[in-house]
Amino acid sequence: MSDPTPPLSRAPRSGVSVPDLLVALGVTIVGALLLFGAFAIPFGINAVVGPRVFPLIVGGGTLLLGVILTALTLRGDRAEPSAEEDTDPDAPADLSSPGVILGGFLLGSVLLAPLGFVIGTAVMYFSVAFAFGERRYALMTAISLIVALVTYVVFTRGLGLSLPAGVLKGLL
Repeated sequence: MSDPTPPLSRAPRSGVSVPDLLVALGVTIVGALLLFGAFAIPFGINAVVGPRVFPLIVGGGTLLLGVILTALTLRGDRAEPSAEEDTDPDAPADLSSPGVILGGFLLGSVLLAPLGFVIGTAVMYFSVAFAFGERRYALMTAISLIVALVTYVVFTRGLGLSLPAGVLKGLL
């Protein structure tokens, strides 16, 4: 049996899509920053496969992807939703949820040093849950703190990394 719904036909659009260009430039900037950060990692004992090999691969790949996306966007290509998606590409973007997540990430990053990893990342987790529509604040707070604490324990005890304990220094 064939699908009775006809395929969506859209008239070709001209010009550069600003949202697509912003995403492409964002990926390019992230790739450049990853590459810059990877070069700041000192060489290991083995200069061929040291601690910065994989960050260099990821940074270079991300930068290459960003450059390709930017070139395609400037050529006029657009990211179109698939036929199964129930979206309107011409509708204005609702940036409130990404804004809440970005704000939570920035606030958590600022709180990381003075208050510690657990509280800083709990703020980040909380903001993501809030952005996705959860409104049971006590539950969100509890789960955010538990996940942040488990993450802290796994990273510090399991992997031997040093993370800031902050105000919970005596308890952790």
